[in-house]
Amino acid sequence: MPAQQANEQTVLQRIQTEMDRHLIEHDAPEEIVGFLRRHWARLLTGIFMAKGNQSADWLAGWDTVNALLWSLAPKTTRNETEKMLRMLPTLLARMHEGCAALSIPLFERDALFERLAMMHAAVARAGLRCRNEPEAAITHLATAPAMDGEADLTVLRPPRIAPPDNTPIDFASAPAANQPLLMPELKIGDRVRFRQNDQTRTLHLNWISPAGGMYLFGNEQGLDAMTLTRARLADRFVQGQASLVCD
Repeated sequence: MPAQQANEQTVLQRIQTEMDRHLIEHDAPEEIVGFLRRHWARLLTGIFMAKGNQSADWLAGWDTVNALLWSLAPKTTRNETEKMLRMLPTLLARMHEGCAALSIPLFERDALFERLAMMHAAVARAGLRCRNEPEAAITHLATAPAMDGEADLTVLRPPRIAPPDNTPIDFASAPAANQPLLMPELKIGDRVRFRQNDQTRTLHLNWISPAGGMYLFGNEQGLDAMTLTRARLADRFVQGQASLVCD
């Protein structure tokens, strides 16, 4: 085994060991444990090998881990829940960029983000029922200050993340946030029918991020949910995989 490859494997193992400590502390869901250990640890390894552990990308990568785990923890006040909802667009955008850098297949990404949407919807439903308590009752997000407040994805882009092969990601080639997309103008409460793999499901639009870059859908029972970026949602409309249900 070449020295570079051996060293990279050692770095990966150290990162996974540190990540395991975070996962145990937060009692993370099984799907998230698998994603972070299998994929995000590999992304962090690539960043470390290319830039070391002092770069903005390295810090942003770990901020994303902490923010993801915090977002899935039970919320004890409405203020805390609303903070979580405000940070979701930036958190999910960072995760989407990381998945793209790792070349994770789209079907695997969709499954992950659909499951994640159900988890966040459950956390939000429970948290919004809480009364606002004193600040001391809030579970603080210690290491992700950049995610506090309303995140406008046209300004607050996810940090540049180097994939494991050290090929830079060209964010400039991404569609502009104000670029017209071939999809209907949606509002909260609209029903959208999704078709994929010969299966059809009708979901309600429950939430749109403040910048309009992220959409959260769910069914009335709360047993099915899905989060999509505006670009991914528009693509589903263009491909005929999504259609607005008109009464």
